[in-house]
Amino acid sequence: RRQQPPRQVQKVEATMGWATLLLSFSPWWLLSTSTLGLMAGTTPPPSRRPATVALWSTPPSVAATALSESFQGATVDATIAVARAADEGKTLLRVEFDTSMGDETYTTLKNSLEFARCVASGLAQKFEKLCVFFPDAGAAASAADQWKVGTNESLLPANVRLAAFPRDTPQNEEDAYFVVCPKASEAQATERLVDDVARGSGKPAILLNPELVDMGTTGYGYAGRGLRKRLLDGFTQAYYLKTLPWGALALTYPAGYSVYQESDDVPGGYKLLVVRDTLPNSDDLEDIFLEYNPTLLNETDDADVLAKLASGFARFADAFSKL
Repeated sequence: RRQQPPRQVQKVEATMGWATLLLSFSPWWLLSTSTLGLMAGTTPPPSRRPATVALWSTPPSVAATALSESFQGATVDATIAVARAADEGKTLLRVEFDTSMGDETYTTLKNSLEFARCVASGLAQKFEKLCVFFPDAGAAASAADQWKVGTNESLLPANVRLAAFPRDTPQNEEDAYFVVCPKASEAQATERLVDDVARGSGKPAILLNPELVDMGTTGYGYAGRGLRKRLLDGFTQAYYLKTLPWGALALTYPAGYSVYQESDDVPGGYKLLVVRDTLPNSDDLEDIFLEYNPTLLNETDDADVLAKLASGFARFADAFSKL
């Protein structure tokens, strides 16, 4: 097992204190290989490391993100990544978790609630006072009811406060802010919060599944580009997980964007194809897939091709849907 370079030892030791607390709230079998390796300052064991193929160029300084094997593992990975980035002085953080596996009749917010609760509970072990902001008072009240906040059976630690745009404001004693699924209608309120607490006071502001630019409210023209440049371009991607018809795209800070394909030939069922230091777009992903699957270009039966692509997604979605 390869140890972290000496210059990172202090950061790893700083992470271990709160990570130990997090472990006390999570059964060990729910923690992914990447989580355990990150907290221990090592890479995953060789038997669990994904197989790689060297067709695409991967920057030598970019490490691969290990793919979480369960929903609980994903929430812990996201929590660890946010805390590690915050320890390195980054205050503008972004977390994106694919909700397409949830009920299609639900909003992004509703499909993100359980993920938000788990991550907030983990971050509460890192920060003395954590504030979780919701798009509006109704969403905050619904979450408080679902999470039994204010009762003896509360699913959140006592040092977490729920707040809502535009009613509530940051409090001086709070150390970090977790903004759940802000929409374009909350763009101005989100920008004010980020300017106040992150850029002004140096406190972390973490956005979960933001949808701050849309055609109806901000537009995709000059106004939308201006908002993206002012607000989103300065954020560090702490965690990213997106399902693909044939695999997944994942990032856990400080590792790179890692493209996986479903495969029965490797342990864990997913083969690492390539690692990028920037987010691949849809064209990039298509090119990567075809580079590693040239025989599909010669398939004559479209139904067979679609079946092959869908099989991996179905298994991936099934594993993550078991909450």
